Amino acid sequence: MRTLVRRAIVCGLATAGVLGPMTVTGAAAKAAAPEPRLYAPTALVLTVAQGETAATAVPTRAVTLTCTPTAGGTHPAPQRACAELRSVEGSFDKLGGEGTRPCIKIYDPVVVTAQGTWEGRRVNFERMYANSCVMQSEGSSVFSF
Repeated sequence: MRTLVRRAIVCGLATAGVLGPMTVTGAAAKAAAPEPRLYAPTALVLTVAQGETAATAVPTRAVTLTCTPTAGGTHPAPQRACAELRSVEGSFDKLGGEGTRPCIKIYDPVVVTAQGTWEGRRVNFERMYANSCVMQSEGSSVFSF
């Protein structure tokens, strides 16, 4: 009888020793789960490069831009760039200046890109300008860096 009691105690302790850490690990996993966000993510990488397409051009400048919860990143004017993007609901195709600045007619193509997410939506934008003067005239503050 004593042997039976000893075996029951040993088995109980062994089971607690094996299963005990699992319950702690389960609780720790629940505590480490990310909290739901109150806003959709906005994180972009913006580039400017010499060339006709992003596939063949090497970026000469690149910055990051985040707009939620606050404007930031390495962009020199993140508040202005985020405000401009919000005004067009994140549609890069709708961005643009007035194009009233006179520019010389030299073909030296510049390509701008935006990749990342805007308010949770995937962004993959590319636009080519005839030269840097045209880019500054017709472009937006988003690509002014």
